[in-house]
Amino acid sequence: MRNGHRREHAAGRDGGSISFPDRCAGALTDIGVHGAVSYRDLAEVHFGGHPLTTRRAVNAWIRDGLVEEHAATGPKGNPFKVLSLTPKGVAEARKLAAERGMDPRQEIRLARVRPTEAAHDTAIHRACRIERKRLEASGAAVRRVRLDTELKSRIARASEGARKRGKRAADTERHRIARELGLPIDEDGRVLYPDAQIEYEDADGRTGRVNVEAVSGSYREAAVRAKAAAGFAMHANGPAAAGLLRRLGLGSEKGSWLRGPADRDPATVEL
Repeated sequence: MRNGHRREHAAGRDGGSISFPDRCAGALTDIGVHGAVSYRDLAEVHFGGHPLTTRRAVNAWIRDGLVEEHAATGPKGNPFKVLSLTPKGVAEARKLAAERGMDPRQEIRLARVRPTEAAHDTAIHRACRIERKRLEASGAAVRRVRLDTELKSRIARASEGARKRGKRAADTERHRIARELGLPIDEDGRVLYPDAQIEYEDADGRTGRVNVEAVSGSYREAAVRAKAAAGFAMHANGPAAAGLLRRLGLGSEKGSWLRGPADRDPATVEL
């Protein structure tokens, strides 16, 4: 039985033949890119859904001072676990991201996990994984993922630098950087920020971007319509958000319902 488990862990339920160290490298990079990832999502994406193999990796990271494990609560009150990097883990993930072909400018950040926001933060990771799979299926390679905090910071810095020349100059610079980043501007001059932006290179070497939004049930209809009209990839974070997208005619053909750890049993496997 134990030998059988070892073989299954090496191959993974997804039928792949990725080695355990490679799975760990991909998982640690994923945590760094997104800041916070749920334990269950990490298990499904990188470890073939095997809880014991995932626990083995997480325990090793915690022992080596690379990762911290946090308790969070989903919208329905269900508990789940979230993983984030330590400063030592950030340094390791930066090295791994470069080795895995990501843009050298990829931001690997030290995230502050807030239990009240963890459900949405981890939903962004799931939305990005769906879009990454679509891109990779078409032969594209993801080079960089920018979260909304990075996008907002880039535009805020540029706008503030131009503010000494007046409000018009600041707005002009803000819009210039927004266009440079592939961010739409609405009719009132406001920049529309996605939860995350994926930069990729297609099979012919051309670059492109996908703006990704994990929609919560509390979103205003006008905001959802504006982002959908701007071409954002819209994904519903829970049943209320799925109903909202359906009411607006933005059903499953233009997005997905992100069934996350808050909708399932929490990851409680211990060794």
